[in-house]
Amino acid sequence: MTEIYTNLNNFTDSKPLLTLFPASKDYEFTAKKVFRSKKRVICCGQECVHDGYDFVRKKSFGKAKVGKQICKICGKQHHEDKSFWKKLLGQWQETITSLILTLRDSHVAWEVVQKIMGFIIPFGKTKAINLFNNTIEQFEYPQDNFLIVNYDEQHPKSGRIQKFRLTLLNYKTRVPIAEELFDNKNDETIEFFLRKHLDTEKEIVIITDCDRRYPTIFKKIWGSKVIHQKCLLHLNKLVVNDFGKNVSLQNLHNIYLMLNIFYNRDKEIRFIERLLRKFEKKIFSNASEKKDWIKEQKNKFYDYLKTLENKRRSEHKNLTQRSLPQAEKVLAELWQQRNFFPKNSKKRLEMIKFNWNYFTAFYQVESCPATNNAVENYYSTSLKTHSKKQLRTDKGIINHMKLSALKRIQNFSTPKQTLLQIYGLIRLLAT
Repeated sequence: MTEIYTNLNNFTDSKPLLTLFPASKDYEFTAKKVFRSKKRVICCGQECVHDGYDFVRKKSFGKAKVGKQICKICGKQHHEDKSFWKKLLGQWQETITSLILTLRDSHVAWEVVQKIMGFIIPFGKTKAINLFNNTIEQFEYPQDNFLIVNYDEQHPKSGRIQKFRLTLLNYKTRVPIAEELFDNKNDETIEFFLRKHLDTEKEIVIITDCDRRYPTIFKKIWGSKVIHQKCLLHLNKLVVNDFGKNVSLQNLHNIYLMLNIFYNRDKEIRFIERLLRKFEKKIFSNASEKKDWIKEQKNKFYDYLKTLENKRRSEHKNLTQRSLPQAEKVLAELWQQRNFFPKNSKKRLEMIKFNWNYFTAFYQVESCPATNNAVENYYSTSLKTHSKKQLRTDKGIINHMKLSALKRIQNFSTPKQTLLQIYGLIRLLAT
């Protein structure tokens, strides 16, 4: 490692200085803060001699001394390696860039970024934008070997023009594989995107929402080499939406009968059945009284749901997922009773039966998720609903997409070194 000459002023600083200088034993850092080579350069057949030093400068930081040698015969000067200074300034720029990325990730305006930088070091808005753009433009999505992939779409707007964001996420690492912005999301666009970013020769597991087009597209691309899991969370949302907003107690019961297929909802069903028995025995004087009573009972049920949810959270548990035989049994029972369901729900039950293999694929693959929550959670941290309509250009949308992916990969909001630590190292070198 580099030899450091210490004195009472810099004795405690030797350890941080060693992190900057080359690991070679051929260099030294003198007590007068000169970095130079201990080896003499051979020129004209003779060893050169030390001849003072040069300064390396950086505005607002100071200057450091770098040794030089001179040939006694020809007078040629030989300058020392300055990479340690470039390395230190690179660390400073990396940390400043991480700060800018963090501010932009929090939707801080460029004018405010400039004002914040003014408290640290004179910094124009243009330079901040250039650092941001250079980092984003150099970013490339990692290409790892992946088996389980989440696919989803989001619909941001570029000004008033509707755009479509297509995303592939590595389920194991939770890191985006690829993201692109398109003017439409027809079958050809989806196929082009998938062929571009995924290996069509390898077996793969893909989790998606319940769009009916996906099975045909995937079969066209991978044939029999694809396992397709449709998201159970999206299915549950469709089930609830089939009944509308202001549901009766009976339809509330029907909803939870269908939600009970893949997740154990027995407690909720028993609670609703108790309310239905009360309802059958209740005599109402008018329609208003009946409406108020039903509203009150539904509120009791929602409070009960909240109690169950809070209990699961305190115990760090999720809803109990049924085994495949249990799910098949519940579906078979509901199928026999399908004529008692409303028309929309009957169609939904038929849809579940028709797509049964897609809803139960996760039972066949180890560690395969039943939902597309991984990519939904990723979307919740990038291009949030309140900001989707604020971006005026395609480049702005793409930059925010890459910024979110970069945050997951590099975690730039947690710096390796603080600006104060790096500045302290600079002051140890500077004169």
